[in-house]
Amino acid sequence: MKITLIGYMGCGKTTIGKNLSKKLNYKFYDLDDIIIKYKNNSIENIFNIYGESYFRKLENFLLKNFLKKNINQWILSVGGGSPCFYNNIYLLNKFSKTIYLKSDSYTLLKRLILEKKNRPLISNLDNVSLFKFIINSLSRRIFFYEKSYKKIIIKNKCINEIIQDIINSLDLNKY
Repeated sequence: MKITLIGYMGCGKTTIGKNLSKKLNYKFYDLDDIIIKYKNNSIENIFNIYGESYFRKLENFLLKNFLKKNINQWILSVGGGSPCFYNNIYLLNKFSKTIYLKSDSYTLLKRLILEKKNRPLISNLDNVSLFKFIINSLSRRIFFYEKSYKKIIIKNKCINEIIQDIINSLDLNKY
């Protein structure tokens, strides 16, 4: 099975993806890591040098290339905006089981406050501005996230509970 984790930044896509891949013995991939390796540059620098439009085209190109690979089982984590541009959500749904790690704005705020320095998009925002940013961008993205194959609510759950919810939702209980 091919599984793609989608959702807003800070919802735990990479952490859950790595742990789920170990549990299922699937290979884990992160689209941001694929982009970084391809350009030999950070996501922040790519955004700053070339702009978001270029980044989104590159992201779509590399996503299509990844989905064409002849790999039977994988877990893919994509950036929070990935499903929202071009036809990415439809590509992801066509070639994988998409799992939306769904969280509320307040939970995302609590997590992102702790991670601000590692996230260039929000590093300069005070907490009130960050909350407004989350609410505004989440409201634009939720339309795409809701098109996922399954939705897993992550609020007040530990990693193992979220992983078990994913396994149950995909009927992978043999693992």
